[in-house]
Amino acid sequence: MIILQKQLPVTLSDRVVCWGQSGGGFVTKPVLLVLAGAILAVAMPLLLGGCQKSYSQLRPGVSQFVPADQGLQSRDLVDMTNRMAADMLQSQVIAQNPNKVIVVMGSVTNSTSQPWQNDAIYVARIRALLNQYAQDRIAFVESRQTTLQLQQKQLGGDNGGFGQSSRAGVPQQGLMVPQYVLKGHFYDLPNAATTYHLCTFQLVDLRTGEVVWEGHYEVRTLNF
Repeated sequence: MIILQKQLPVTLSDRVVCWGQSGGGFVTKPVLLVLAGAILAVAMPLLLGGCQKSYSQLRPGVSQFVPADQGLQSRDLVDMTNRMAADMLQSQVIAQNPNKVIVVMGSVTNSTSQPWQNDAIYVARIRALLNQYAQDRIAFVESRQTTLQLQQKQLGGDNGGFGQSSRAGVPQQGLMVPQYVLKGHFYDLPNAATTYHLCTFQLVDLRTGEVVWEGHYEVRTLNF
């Protein structure tokens, strides 16, 4: 550090007292600013580098458990839907059916202690898996109401002028009729330290109301 003796003609506004072993002295403000800038130039990259997180920290894998999260996590969603999709494909109504099964998506009834959570994501992933890997065995269709609303919006009230015989037309009488509905029902049993979760899925025959397939996933989670 540069020490200026008190007798040098430096105004009081331009000097800063600096006490050391040899007594008081003065360092001019310009010199102090230069020293501070040099220190920041060296320290700032180190500080920013120490705070910057890696991609894996910012985007943890879907199969990774996060201790701070409670209840069902993404790992449960992936494991559950993988198991349910594979099990449903092995059911008698699909595996032994020579024709493609037509399914419409139903809702998930939430009977847990967390009624605000959106459980539709579970059946949505099952549909995505089956649409990706089993299109030759299962066809998913929208509900009749949704399809008619889409036709009204995109084709107009008269199907956009397309007749029944037109390849581009989608007449109402040409709608695929679903045979089954895929739905779910979630339950839980909360206790002091843990919560038991039971997630069930059903494939229901729309003509008879019979549950032709049902699968379940159960897991116990810690309460923090």
